[in-house]
Amino acid sequence: MEPNIFSTYRDWLEHEKMPKGKKAALVAAVELFSDTGFDGTSTVQIAEKAGVSQATIFKYFHTKQDLLLAIVRPVMENFFPKYRDDFFAKMSQFDTLPELIRFIVSDRYQFVAGNVEVIKILFMEMMSNVEIRQLFGKIVSSNDFHFLSEMLGDLKRTGQLRDDIDAAGLVRIIGGQIGIYLVQSHFVPAMVHGDERDLQLISDQVIRTISK
Repeated sequence: MEPNIFSTYRDWLEHEKMPKGKKAALVAAVELFSDTGFDGTSTVQIAEKAGVSQATIFKYFHTKQDLLLAIVRPVMENFFPKYRDDFFAKMSQFDTLPELIRFIVSDRYQFVAGNVEVIKILFMEMMSNVEIRQLFGKIVSSNDFHFLSEMLGDLKRTGQLRDDIDAAGLVRIIGGQIGIYLVQSHFVPAMVHGDERDLQLISDQVIRTISK
């Protein structure tokens, strides 16, 4: 059986079985929330961009907050890959810490880059939206640390990982580097030099930080 790989929100949405009006509302909301923010976007604007009525939006989403959650939840749930068998099969091909880190950084950056609109929305709302923060915390604490412990185990088998690096620290280090790069590439493009070179630099920085 092929792994159920979530690559991008738009691709996932395209293949989801749902009414056209609901799908159109989600696509429109992604674009508007990303451009003008959740608070700066009205359901009237979403309805106009989607080519549907406000009644259609509220038929599928009771509130604008429900619409927001329908956008960010799938991306949050898949930030730590659900296709773990495929992911760890690829990790097993590498024997050294540098090789593993370069694979992880590249794989997760491709996910972030493919979902840049939703990631941008998520970053903005994490600062002010209590429900989004709670949802993210719940997802991380309930399901994904099993995935993270497996990934940490793979890094430890190299014998090159610092003893004081745990799963949470690994997420902060790798996620922080990718997040900063994403911000730079969209808001200060003069600071970036191209994905290939910059991902190599990010990987090298992570390796220096977590190596013995």
